[in-house]
Amino acid sequence: MKIDRTGLAGIILVLLGLVIYATSPLDQLVMMITWPLLSGSSEGKAVLLMVLMGSFLILNSLINNRGFLTPAKNYAHDFSPDGKRFLKWTIIIIFLTCLVGLLIEVSIRLKYGVSPLTIFVSTNPTSTTTSPIHSHVFKSVFGHLADNFVGLVPEHVHTGSSLYSEVVPWAYLIFITLPLAYITGLLSLNNRSVIYRILLAFALTLVLIGMVDGGLYSQPLLIGMGLLFILYFVKRPFQFRQLILPVGLILLVALSGLGLELAGNNSSYHEITVVNQFEPVDLGGYNILSIDQQSNRTVIRTDTSVCDKNTLESLFKTYQGRAQGFFMTWNFFSYF
Repeated sequence: MKIDRTGLAGIILVLLGLVIYATSPLDQLVMMITWPLLSGSSEGKAVLLMVLMGSFLILNSLINNRGFLTPAKNYAHDFSPDGKRFLKWTIIIIFLTCLVGLLIEVSIRLKYGVSPLTIFVSTNPTSTTTSPIHSHVFKSVFGHLADNFVGLVPEHVHTGSSLYSEVVPWAYLIFITLPLAYITGLLSLNNRSVIYRILLAFALTLVLIGMVDGGLYSQPLLIGMGLLFILYFVKRPFQFRQLILPVGLILLVALSGLGLELAGNNSSYHEITVVNQFEPVDLGGYNILSIDQQSNRTVIRTDTSVCDKNTLESLFKTYQGRAQGFFMTWNFFSYF
């Protein structure tokens, strides 16, 4: 069974990912390198980046060199000689999955009667955030599964499993669409040039990570999807005008996310809606503007003198293990 240079590169990537998973000396260096791509990079994301990309290159090499996957090569070539039909289906599957993720985000907020444009934090037993701008609804079902296998995920890697009860059963969709996107993405690699396959495997890996962790407006998905658009629309001979459509499409997606950020912005005050609080808390450290008790909800307004990030971290400590969760409006300009 032969393996080409791309397959060899895939093996090296997988082995490197396993080394990072099993040891700790390289963690900080790898996270620093992958931060611009993965935003909020963790050891888990870095390992996924290397193992997923490596697996694409290895399997593509096996298919192209007529190993035991020869029938897959013949089918893929007959259906789409250049792989673009598979790439189109991959893009569609990922977008539909992300749209379902946004609908799940909206449904959580409708359930508790709050604005769709808020951050939700599940605080029992640990704190996990999710929002339409950076969604963890699909990550949570994988996290719940991983938590059932003790030792599978290092303790310092956050799985987001505390969101699980809020997102099932709809979030189980990811168990169908993720494998589908992987398979169609793999078949889209086809037998193109080495550079094309490496770039496509890299882009596919980013979008699959973003699809699970972050959603439509996450950094890895936007970067990966931008590359997929370019690889899909650019033809030979290359002309710069071919970049207009793919760049325009990814800008449209990014600007829609910015539009949501601005639409949900509240620079006047933070409105915090705590649901199902079962232990008292000390709010002495907050500059409270008002408190409104509504049966199983407590609506608190504080000023925005403290940035969102610091406010959230403080609320984690205040409500973790003492309430089911809370929603918070955001001040978009506090991040600048």
